[in-house]
Amino acid sequence: MSQLPDQCDQTPPNPEEVEDQYPENSNPEVRIPSLSALCSYGMTPLVMQGALRQTLMQHFANPDNILNKTLRNALRRDGVWNPGATTGIAIESIHKWRPELTESRPGIVLQEGEWQWRRMGIGDQAGKDYRSGRQFFGGLWQGTHTLFAVHNYGAEAQILAWEVAKILLWFSREIEKSLGLHRFIPVSVGKVSALQESTENYVAPIVVAYVVADSWYLQEEAPRLKRIVFRTNEMLAQY
Repeated sequence: MSQLPDQCDQTPPNPEEVEDQYPENSNPEVRIPSLSALCSYGMTPLVMQGALRQTLMQHFANPDNILNKTLRNALRRDGVWNPGATTGIAIESIHKWRPELTESRPGIVLQEGEWQWRRMGIGDQAGKDYRSGRQFFGGLWQGTHTLFAVHNYGAEAQILAWEVAKILLWFSREIEKSLGLHRFIPVSVGKVSALQESTENYVAPIVVAYVVADSWYLQEEAPRLKRIVFRTNEMLAQY
């Protein structure tokens, strides 16, 4: 079973981009780059949401990446994704989305679903190290995210939804490898419906599911007892 490392990998300790920030031949005690959220906290719904958003931003930042010709031409005309207020397509989490973001442009809204714990052993136990006293545990989280493709027109909302679904499907193996997942796959593309918060928007949901391994260990605080001798011949060996 996959396990998170005891600490985040810092090899090499001083990458080139970090070394370049300090004078030559200097030797400060702490010189490491910023740790990633995945390395620091492990996989959580918010970290997954950020990874999905980053994937979509990279895809929609260049019109040459777009698979559908109609959508590609529209983004060339109206603008691709950019981090400013003039972005041609809004890509936001449900926590930051506001109806006015998609009044005059298409958008993709990400919302996390439930995570369910799946046990892989009795009491989540995964073994014990009798020398150190460490008890190992682990299992799997099964989670989902829903991505809502929003557009002023129903047909375009469906086109956008299928663009998102195909990209996530085609690159699912790379997403699994990059995020350390056991499984990642789009499971459904829903029908187009009118958005309740707006009279001019339509929405089509895309649901993705994934499996995340989680593991930990417990360390006994008290020192382990040594062997207690009860044999008379061993107790009186020095007499």
